[in-house]
Formats: sequence, structure tokens, C-alpha cells
Amino acid sequence: MKFNIMLVDESISVLESLQRLFKDEPYYLFAFDNPLDALKVINTLEWDLVVADQTMQKMDGLEFLERVRAQSPHTMGIIMIGDNEIKANLEVLYFGNDYRFVKKPLDCIEIKQAVKAAIAKINLS
Repeated sequence: MKFNIMLVDESISVLESLQRLFKDEPYYLFAFDNPLDALKVINTLEWDLVVADQTMQKMDGLEFLERVRAQSPHTMGIIMIGDNEIKANLEVLYFGNDYRFVKKPLDCIEIKQAVKAAIAKINLS
């Protein structure tokens, strides 16, 4: 079974890196460099996971994931954040959200583990 994963980051190089990193995994990857464009396709597929950057110009990653979850409540989320953003966003972890944070610059092992953990949780549902 393949899983639909949406990647959202304004940096094309980050999106390309993520696509290379997961090319041999059982995932259908869809990359968007604009969160507004990504929101337009939310209802076109059943999304298993969204990996989004926290710092985007059009809207931040948390707002983006909240909007995704409003239309697709079972979609899991991973937010990529820089070290300076961690303190500001850790409070979200205590409000029962199903989001996981990974630090940027991305560590290949950490992001792969985060995605695999999210997929494993989906499989248990």
C-alpha cells in the first residue's frame, strides 16, 4: 500500500531533497512551494501525511496544517522548524495536536523516522 504525502515548503531545494530522500519508499509524494496552491488540492485525494515548513510567507506551517485538518481530519502533520522557532512552537505540543516537529536544517535520519512513525500510526488506525 502506498501513502499520499504532501510536502510544502517555499524552498524548491528542500522539496527536491525530500523527494530524493523518499524516492525508494512506498509513498506518493506531492510537492508544493506555495501553501495556498496546496490547499486547493486538499479535496482531490485522501492525504495521509503533510510535511510543511513552519516559516512560509503566505501562512505559517501550523495555520496550514490546521486548515488541512479542517478538511481532512485524519491527516497527520509534521512541521519543519528552525532552532529559533522551537520555543515559540513547543506550546502546541501540549494542546493535544497530532503534529510532530523536526528541526531544520533537516537531518535525513530524523525526518525519515518522523515520517515512518506517522505512517505506522496511520496503519494502526
